[in-house]
Amino acid sequence: MTPAFRRASGGDFAALQQLLELYQYDLSDIWHQEVDAEAKYGYDLAHYQQSARFHAYLALMGSQPIGFALVAPACVTRADGCWMEQFFILKRFRRNGLGKAFARYVLNSHPGAWEIGQMQANEAAHAFWRNVVYDVTDGQFTETQVTEGWWKGIVQQLNVEHLQ
Repeated sequence: MTPAFRRASGGDFAALQQLLELYQYDLSDIWHQEVDAEAKYGYDLAHYQQSARFHAYLALMGSQPIGFALVAPACVTRADGCWMEQFFILKRFRRNGLGKAFARYVLNSHPGAWEIGQMQANEAAHAFWRNVVYDVTDGQFTETQVTEGWWKGIVQQLNVEHLQ
């Protein structure tokens, strides 16, 4: 079966919310968050449902949602462009090129300046994004360590032209 990628629409947000729960659980050893009384981490998707400046994407295998990406306005090292706020593929669909194809789809959906950040302790994300960014830009990107401000970690700064 071939994967499909698309922008999330109104009916997709329940599945997106559930994928976010799995994502937050997946990162719970390095992203310390508390669950609520219903044992949910919670993630506010209101901006993604109400603002034209925020974008949610789904990766699907058939009709099954298997991943998501959240794109926000750039905010960590740049004032313009896009920020990859969250990106996730279910574990069983990783390490086969699907995540890279999905990342390329999302990046290609917003040509121009980008910031892609990873938490310091997320070694797998560092390797994945360095590989994707190198491929997309032919190695023409900058990587910086952000140590002050509301977000801390590694950030790749790149410019995306329309990709093949």
